[in-house]
Amino acid sequence: MTTPTGAPEPAEKPTVYRGPGAVIGGAVVLVFCLAGSIDLLVEEGTADIVGAAVMLLVAAFAFAYGVYPAAFSGKDELVVRNPLRTITLPWGAVTRLTAQLSFIAYTGAQKYTVWAVPVSIRDRRKAERSRLRELAKQQREEQRGQSRRGFGGGGGGFGGLGDSRTPRPGADIERLSYADQATAEMNARRVAWRQRAGLPEADLERERVDPADGARASLAWNLPTIVPIAAAVIFLVVAIIVH
Repeated sequence: MTTPTGAPEPAEKPTVYRGPGAVIGGAVVLVFCLAGSIDLLVEEGTADIVGAAVMLLVAAFAFAYGVYPAAFSGKDELVVRNPLRTITLPWGAVTRLTAQLSFIAYTGAQKYTVWAVPVSIRDRRKAERSRLRELAKQQREEQRGQSRRGFGGGGGGFGGLGDSRTPRPGADIERLSYADQATAEMNARRVAWRQRAGLPEADLERERVDPADGARASLAWNLPTIVPIAAAVIFLVVAIIVH
C-alpha cells in the first residue's frame, strides 16, 4: 500500500524520560503521607491537626518533585516538565545538552535543569563495568575463533563459517547509563532537526551550536503541582493558628 502524495506523515511519538527511582520513591512517600494524614484526622480529630497538615505538605512535595517531573523528546522539540514549571524547547533553540552533576539543556542565553533525567555516578560505573565485561567477552571469543581457524587451516574455521556476528544497531547506546543514553538520544534528534532545517552542526562534545533564528524557549507554571503545595501550606498555617 502506497501513501498518497501530499498526505501528512504519521506523527512521531515523543520519547518519555522519567527517573524510575524518583517516581517510585515519590509514589511511596505520597501514599504513605496521604494515608497517615487521613488516619490522624480520623483517629485524633483536631488534636493532631498540625501533624496531619505537615504530612499533607510532604505528600504535595513528593508528588511535585518525585512523581510529576518528566521530559518528552519529540521530533521538533524537547518538553521539560519540572516540578514547578514546564519548559518547551524547540530543537532550534537548544545549543547543547550535558549530563555532568545534573542534566542541563542550554539555549543561547539560558540553561535549564531537567529534573526527570537523574545523573548517577553509580549508574555510570555500573554501565562502564558492564561494557568492560562485554568487551572482555568479545576478546575471548575472538581469541578462541582465531585458535579454531588456526587448527582448521583456513580463514573459515570449522565448516568455513567463521565468526560473522555484527553488533546490533543501538547496542552501544543501550550500554550507557540512563543520563548518558538520554543525552545521546536527544542529541540525535537535535542533529536530525538541524539537518532537516539545513543548519550547521558543531562538535556535540566540545562546542555549542548557534540557535536557529526565532527559536526560543517558552515557560509555563505547573498548576497541578503549585495548587496542592499552596493548599497544603495554607492548611498548615491554619492548623498552627487553630491548634
